[in-house]
Amino acid sequence: MNDPVIRRIDKSSQIPYYYQLGEILKEEIELGRWTPGELIFSEAILADLFAVSRTVIRKALDMLEADGAVVRIKGKGTVVAQPKFRYEAVAAAGEWSRNALISESRLGRVVDIRHVPAGAHVGRVLRMPANEEIFELTVVQLVGDQAASFSQIYLRKDATPALSALAGKARTAISLIEGGPDVLVQLAKRYGLELSESLVTVEVSLATEFEAGLIGIRVDAPVFLLSSVDLDTGGAPVSFTRAIVRADHFRFSMGIRYPTATPRGPDAQGVMSLMGPKSRVPTG
Repeated sequence: MNDPVIRRIDKSSQIPYYYQLGEILKEEIELGRWTPGELIFSEAILADLFAVSRTVIRKALDMLEADGAVVRIKGKGTVVAQPKFRYEAVAAAGEWSRNALISESRLGRVVDIRHVPAGAHVGRVLRMPANEEIFELTVVQLVGDQAASFSQIYLRKDATPALSALAGKARTAISLIEGGPDVLVQLAKRYGLELSESLVTVEVSLATEFEAGLIGIRVDAPVFLLSSVDLDTGGAPVSFTRAIVRADHFRFSMGIRYPTATPRGPDAQGVMSLMGPKSRVPTG
């Protein structure tokens, strides 16, 4: 089989064949050769087209599957996955976009709601004594019908008058609707929580057994770890969120603004200047 439109593997390159093939297939998917839900070429056709072994084909498909670009279905073949959702850091809270479409984040499951001491780390972040109680909300969020993230939200009890009124009541006093809008949207509508800004740190982590079970991925699968400090309209921190987000169906984009006059020499700054030592964020 010969298809001159598809880029060929450069067999003189130091880059492994399977890696090149994976990149080629991703390009073809992005160009629309195969649409979501459609079967791509069979392993036999790909082996013939690129003149490589089945082993190379399978490793390339493994790579695409791990990246969330395709799904392999036993007895059927390799199917193009739905496009990754894109989290827009500049979008309004609770909005997830995929291309030109908006897919709203929804509350899938309330795992637990309870009163806990703020602890040293969260207390420092929220500017309150470590022994003062806060609300801890543990939830699973959905995008579409798929579990997308597992979040632990630490919320000041005095964040709003309505929340303050619940301070001495049972741990289930905060009422959230499973299947309803995003948690922060519900907190805004039901309890008057108004946020002006979220300061977000994004890291890469591995899913624990507990996290993996809640969002339907394998243990030790790569995930995004988002740590967010949410500020009210007066600029005061009112909540801290630690979210584990599936990495196989989501990607995050960011922009870097450079000064008008680009510095040169040893003082020049770029992406690497933003890097710092990584440390795991404590949760309590």
